[in-house]
Amino acid sequence: MYQKFLDFIESNGLFRSDDRILIGVSGGVDSMVMAHLFLKAGFTFAIAHCNFGLRGEESENDQEFVQSFSSEHDLAFHTKKFDTEKFASENKLSVQMAARRLRYRWFDQLRQRYNYDVIAMGHNKDDLVETFFINIARGTGLKGITGIKPRNHDIVRPLLFATREEIVKHSADNDIAFREDSSNQTVKYSRNKIRHHIIPEFQ
Repeated sequence: MYQKFLDFIESNGLFRSDDRILIGVSGGVDSMVMAHLFLKAGFTFAIAHCNFGLRGEESENDQEFVQSFSSEHDLAFHTKKFDTEKFASENKLSVQMAARRLRYRWFDQLRQRYNYDVIAMGHNKDDLVETFFINIARGTGLKGITGIKPRNHDIVRPLLFATREEIVKHSADNDIAFREDSSNQTVKYSRNKIRHHIIPEFQ
């Protein structure tokens, strides 16, 4: 996976080897594998973690886990706690959409304040397929059908070449610790309905 990671970055012009990169790390398997690949490659990067306060003690433990990883590897660490449900209510958004808006807004503020060149997110090939189905369900045009791009302005996605299964296997093979988000198992969110029910039917 490591060589595929480097090849994907180069072939898609995601960033230069001397760029300063901010990576979003939730503590889940995707972002933790990405963080370890960045470490192995020797890139200059910092970590940003959003605490959306949606899962009580579990959210706090996620933050502590990512902060501990950052300290262990002497990485700059940024974190912020959001009142996601309040923001969603005030702006008439779903909780997931509110979290997305808060995350990207804050990440961009960090990028500008600390002069990071790009922001790296841990989206993978499965996320691309799920987003395609979400966009279709919303009645998207041609733009939505294209799904997630490897680079969109200052946002880069260096794991978009890999499936979730490949990422999980890499974490197991390399003893990469991660946190499991219990909300991934519920089907009250549209993405999870697609992940757990619709995509298996197509497979």
